[in-house]
Amino acid sequence: MSVKLSRSRSRVAEAATLRGEPDTEYDVQNVGQRLRELRKQKGLTINGLAKVARVPASTISKIENGLLKPSLVHAINLAHALEENLGFLVDHYRSQPQRTAFVYAGSRNEIDYPEMSFSLQDLNGQFIAGILEARLGSLRPGAHSGQAPMSHGGEELCYVLKGAIRYAIEGEEWTLGQGDSIQFKSTLKHRWQNAYRGTTQVIWIFSDSGGLQF
Repeated sequence: MSVKLSRSRSRVAEAATLRGEPDTEYDVQNVGQRLRELRKQKGLTINGLAKVARVPASTISKIENGLLKPSLVHAINLAHALEENLGFLVDHYRSQPQRTAFVYAGSRNEIDYPEMSFSLQDLNGQFIAGILEARLGSLRPGAHSGQAPMSHGGEELCYVLKGAIRYAIEGEEWTLGQGDSIQFKSTLKHRWQNAYRGTTQVIWIFSDSGGLQF
């Protein structure tokens, strides 16, 4: 089995190279193009989207022109306004949906949020968008979800692979260590922060209700 997988991986990588496909790094230019296309598909002007998403029109303009990478908060608000999954921010996000998706460890799409000191890798690959979304989160020292609590549709599950993460949900706090997990309704106001002196790794699983997975 290992030989077959190795050969398969080699063929996939070779094919991608021959097709001239970009790597999985975050591409600000393509993100801007996708945002503009989605906005126009919804029949919204920049000012119209700004009003619905509560994101400054100037910020949206800079994102669309490849001059600015959206923050996580702005990305969530834009996705909600466009009724779109946050995965649209990753290059080649499910451009060819598959019923069965195998994702190699080194080929995951990734979004980095330096202002919040964490990154997310897409574990779903090219799987058809449906009920569940899964992300591998790497939380550097000081990482957090933002100063203000957030809420969105669906449910959320977090499993700690290493390190520790602290959740505050509707006034209650839980600190999770390696092997611990928590699940809750994402409509509850919540925020999290890295509770470990080093890098914490978690697996996040979201239900697709509300379309705000990232």
